[in-house]
Amino acid sequence: MVTFAWQDFAVVGAVLAAFLLLGFSAKIRDNTAIQLIAAGRKLTLPFFVATLVTTWYGGILGIGEAFGWYGIGTWLILGLPYYVFGLCFAFFMARRVRSEEEISLPERIARVYGKPAAIVAALLVALIAAPAAHIFMLGTLVDLTTQVGLELAVIAGAVIGSLFLYRGGLLADARSNTISFVMMYVSFVLILVFAIRAYGAPPEVLAQLPADKQDLIPFGDILHALSWFFLGSWTFVDPGFHQRVASAIDAQTSKRGVIVSVGCWVVFDLLSISVAMYAYHAMQNPELGAALFPLFGNEILPTGLKGVFFAGMFGVITSAMVGYTLVCGSTLGRDIAMRLSNAPETRAVLFTRCGIAGATLIGIVLALAIPSVVFLWYDLGAIAIPGLFYPTLFAYAIRKPLSPRAALICLVAGSGSVLLWYTLLKLEALGANPPNIAPIFVGMISATAALTVSAAVERSKRQ
Repeated sequence: MVTFAWQDFAVVGAVLAAFLLLGFSAKIRDNTAIQLIAAGRKLTLPFFVATLVTTWYGGILGIGEAFGWYGIGTWLILGLPYYVFGLCFAFFMARRVRSEEEISLPERIARVYGKPAAIVAALLVALIAAPAAHIFMLGTLVDLTTQVGLELAVIAGAVIGSLFLYRGGLLADARSNTISFVMMYVSFVLILVFAIRAYGAPPEVLAQLPADKQDLIPFGDILHALSWFFLGSWTFVDPGFHQRVASAIDAQTSKRGVIVSVGCWVVFDLLSISVAMYAYHAMQNPELGAALFPLFGNEILPTGLKGVFFAGMFGVITSAMVGYTLVCGSTLGRDIAMRLSNAPETRAVLFTRCGIAGATLIGIVLALAIPSVVFLWYDLGAIAIPGLFYPTLFAYAIRKPLSPRAALICLVAGSGSVLLWYTLLKLEALGANPPNIAPIFVGMISATAALTVSAAVERSKRQ
């Protein structure tokens, strides 16, 4: 339970009011999809970095939950892979994504591979863009500070936090992200200073952790660590990443912005994982999960400054939730519903706004059904990434794309095999001791096999 004085409520209220005010201050210039979804493709470097960093790092409570399982190995599974794939995206894909006309990943898939592949890709994109993890985290914070119950907190946070999207779209999101960007660093620097004063230098605290929490490779299981590393390729297929890169003012800004953002993530990982280490050491309760950071902040910070820390968490989580609600909404509305109904592009804004409402509803349902940030990340990513990986790379990063047939087979084989694997595990059809194979490996092997066979068949036809 978190105890707030009026000063804490005042600080949190002021920051959230500024967040909403900046969001509602934005209004799209004309009623077009490129204005609503891509801010007219006019994001300058500061806005680009602020919105990419906060949206991509919105899973802050997941760091606390992951530390309870993996200790400092959290950096290896939730930090390093995203630096590697983020830099690869910057140097090999960012300019190409910005230079193309399409403003969403499913739209690009449609242009290169056709409508069937685009629909399958859009369904997978909607799955990983669903703001469920962020809605769950926001609901957790609201419930801890108000004690209204998780269900009501989840619904209220999701609905209120995304209202300004209907008016200003990505521009509204980017403006509000500026205050979240500043607050996320201020809040974690603040609590780290208090933690060091209370418990000593980081090496001293690290030495007092249980042995399994000091291992860089979690549980000593290299294959499990590798499965999380491959999950970092989420960067290549993440629709929010693509949307923001496509919305930069020019190709140079998109590349430079991703590189700067990776540097910002490195700094914030250092802060957040250090705080998680102190929190785990101080709270002595590995079962706190996503509540680890809030309860530690409640324990160690004085009145007023506690509000600053919570305002930082509220801001970055809300930013990510809003960003992914927009992406998921545009995918459901513009890339799926509008494409299936063959509606004209002039109705894209209406379809997108309806999609935003649908994305909010889906996020709420998933958040209440799977109340774990780490499970949501791992399971949804393991399903979507294998199917999207090769078609995306070939559509952007390689001159000669796949054939429409090969792309569709990769999409279905990569993601379908993971869904089948999860189903067999759920039904216990693989026996009492099923093979210890990470689902993402099943998907990537299937997608690679599908790609290889498709290429061989097409070569034989040409001969």
